Order: sequence, then structure tokens, then C-alpha cells
Amino acid sequence: MSTPATPGWWFAGVGGLLCLWGCAHQPIRPHTESSRAALSLYMRGLMFERTSKLDEAVDAYRQALEHDYQAPSLHVRLGATHVKLGQPEQALKYFNRALAIDPDHRDALRWVAMLQTSQGRIAEAIHAYARLLEQDPTDRFILSTLADLYVLDGQIEPAIALYQRLVLEYGSAHQLHFNLGVLYGRLGDFSWAVAELSRALELMPDSIETRLALGLTYELNQQPEEALAHYEDAARLDPLNPRLYLHAARAAMSRQRFEDAVRYYQTALDLDPGELETIVGLVRLWMLRHEFEQAHRLLGRKLATLSRATELYLLLGMLYQEVGAPLEALRAFERAASVSRETSAQAQFYLGAQLERLGRKTDARGRLRKAIAMDPHYADALNYLGYLDAEDGVNLHEAKAMIERAVALDPANGAYLDSLGWVHFKLGDAREAVTYLERAAQALATDPAIFDHLGDVYFTQGDVARAQGAWRKALELDESLQDITRKLESSMSREAAAGTAP
Repeated sequence: MSTPATPGWWFAGVGGLLCLWGCAHQPIRPHTESSRAALSLYMRGLMFERTSKLDEAVDAYRQALEHDYQAPSLHVRLGATHVKLGQPEQALKYFNRALAIDPDHRDALRWVAMLQTSQGRIAEAIHAYARLLEQDPTDRFILSTLADLYVLDGQIEPAIALYQRLVLEYGSAHQLHFNLGVLYGRLGDFSWAVAELSRALELMPDSIETRLALGLTYELNQQPEEALAHYEDAARLDPLNPRLYLHAARAAMSRQRFEDAVRYYQTALDLDPGELETIVGLVRLWMLRHEFEQAHRLLGRKLATLSRATELYLLLGMLYQEVGAPLEALRAFERAASVSRETSAQAQFYLGAQLERLGRKTDARGRLRKAIAMDPHYADALNYLGYLDAEDGVNLHEAKAMIERAVALDPANGAYLDSLGWVHFKLGDAREAVTYLERAAQALATDPAIFDHLGDVYFTQGDVARAQGAWRKALELDESLQDITRKLESSMSREAAAGTAP
């Protein structure tokens, strides 16, 4: 793990803990002349340290170590002084030396745990705090800190166990139940998440954070009505917070309460006129309701005031596609690619797709390759370019490799599986093609193109009945597909002719 830079103020602040964590050690016992000398130098170092003469304190402690190297408290004192000097790596060396002498030295363990945390070495910090917890299983600070570190490290279940111990040891507290609710939500255990967050809300009824978390949990559990109620309550508590109205709008959309959704989006936009997520949400809502003029007016106003709004130009292009204005859509996507200075893979993708729809396949391939160069993991671009080449019967092995990359990124995507089946068919491997196309039909049973492809492959294999069944399914999904109608009629005519042949 990389080590983040630690600000100087952290070390200055932590110096105030020296008397708490650095002085409560076993005293050096002057049984011999050497240990008496060590004690004298140790006391001298303390005097220098307390008068902020830190370099002199380091010298005194080091001289003390020459007389009593096996005293862990001397190593801890040196480490603590190096912390004050803003030298964490030097400090860690001395704390670790103390632990080599006494593996259970509490002050050394505390310092190591704290410094490892400040350096972003979470695994090492967890190990140190876990050892401290073994020494004192009820220490509230250690329990809480270790639980927080488990969360940072993605270890949700151990964190939950420690927060539950805190509740048992010290009683209910809003933050503990809130943390438990959020963690249960991350595990997908929404019933427990709701129970813990509800308990947190009982303890602090005016907590906007808790109402927001409850709303998000209900949304994830497909309960938009309950989510909306909590967002509305949160907005009443904080009526000038645009994010709360944005959440409420999304939940209202899920309940198909479109008028409420529009009202919440507009309130959020009044409070924060430049928030892209709100603009995009409202435009998409109007497009869903076929209120294209409303959507167009809002986009026009915002594009006149917001600079370099790539997302809005992309949305404008989609709007033009919806209203059947392909050239205007092309210009909008070109503008998106221009304002992003060719840094937006998404803009290149949409521009490439629109060029392909207009028959400009060479230009389309160029833009799609740009999108992939900008983002090698852009699955939609990999699939689109691979499928385009498969359809045209060119670059088939490269097309197959690109589609396989897309499938690896999203193995359950029906469109990608269809593309992979189709490129196998184009390569002459009908058996493998059927495998992927049948998986695609299961994953995306509403796409007539998949059943058209299946029909073609079945027909090539001589399975006319299954081919006709697949084509009929495609026509059930879209009866306007004349090419499929002709294929189905032609296969039926051939069957009839074969049946009447002498």
C-alpha cells in the first residue's frame, strides 16, 4: 500500500498525547551504576522534551540507551520525540525495537497502531489494535478505532461484530446503530439495515444523515414509497439542501409519480442551477414522457450558461435521436466530442455510433477506436466495433477478440453474448455460435435481433423447425421486420415445395 503524506499538524496534535501514552511506563530502576546513568540521562531528556528542545532530548535518550538498551520505555520515549519532530519512520523504528524487547508493551503498541493508521497502512494498524484489544477487551477507544479500521479495509463482518460489542458494553448510541445500519446495507441485509437505522433515528429524530441512509436502503430494497417518505422528511428538516430533493425526485420516478418528480427536480434546480445530475434527471424524465419541447428548452438554457458541458451535449444528441433528427443528433455528438477536447470516451462512442447509423462506417470505426484507446475497458465500445466488423464480415478475428473482452467485463450482458455468437457464426463455427446465442436469448428475451440470428444459425445447421420458431419469436417482438418475414415465408415455401415434390 502506498504511504500518503502526513500533514505536519497531525504530528503537532499528536504530541499532546505524549503524557497520556508516553509517560505511563515502568520506571527505569537504578540497580546498577549503568542503570543509574541511564535514569539520569532519561530525566535530562524529559526536561529537554518538556521545554521543546527536541534535538537535545533525542541526544539524551540515545545516550541513555547506551547504558540500558534493553529498557523498552527508553525506545518508546525516543520514538515519541521523533513523532514530535515530524519523523514518523524514525519513530516507528524505535517503537518496533521496544516491541522486540517486550511484545506486549502497551505504549509501544498504541504508538505503532496510531502511526500505521496515519500512514495509511491499514492492515498493520489493524494488527496492532487487535493486540491492544487482547490486552483490554473492553477499551472503548480501541474497540471503536478497530471497528472503523475494519470498515476502511473492507472487512464488514468483523466491523459489525465490534460495533455490536460496543452496544452491549456501553449501551445504544445513535452513531453505533447508524454505522451498523450502513454496514448491513453494504452486505445486502436490508431488513437488519432498516432495523438498525430506525433505532438510530429513534435516538436522534432530527438526523438528516440517518433519514437519507434509510431512504437509500429502502430504494436498494425496491421500496421506493418508503424511501420517498424519508427523503421528504429530510427535506422538511433541511429545505435548502438540493441533494435531498434530487433523491426524492428519483424515488418519485420509481413510483411513477411524475408530477411529484418534476416538482422535486425543479426545486433542486432552483437551489443549484448548475447541478448536472439534476438537469440530466429532469431532461430524461421529460423525454420519458415524450415532452421533448420541455427537454429541449431546458437543455438550450443550460448549454447557454454552462461551459464544457459534455454530458448535456450527449443528452441533446439523444433527444434529437428520439425525435428523428439524425443530422442534428450528429452535430450534438460532435459538439460533445469537441468540448471534451477528445478526453471523453463516452462522447467518442456516441459520435461513432451515430456515424454508423448514418452509413459513415469508416468514420464510425475511427471514433470507436478512439473511445477504446481512451478507455480500454469500455465494454460498449468494444462490443459495438466488434459487432460492426462481424456484420460486415471484416477483421473477424480482431472483432472476436474485442467482443470477448466485452463479455469478460460483463458476462451476463445479452447484447454482448449475441455479438459473440454472431462473430462465431461469421467465422463458420455454427455450433459455438448457437451456444452463445441461446445464452443471449435467455439473458435478453426482448431483442428480436437475437432471435433473428438464432434462426439463421439453426437454418444453416438444417434445423428448419427451430429456425422458424426463432424467426416467429422475433416477429412477435417486432412485426415490422420485413427481412425476417421474408426468411420465414421462404423457408415455409421450400418446405411446401419439398412436400409436393414427386
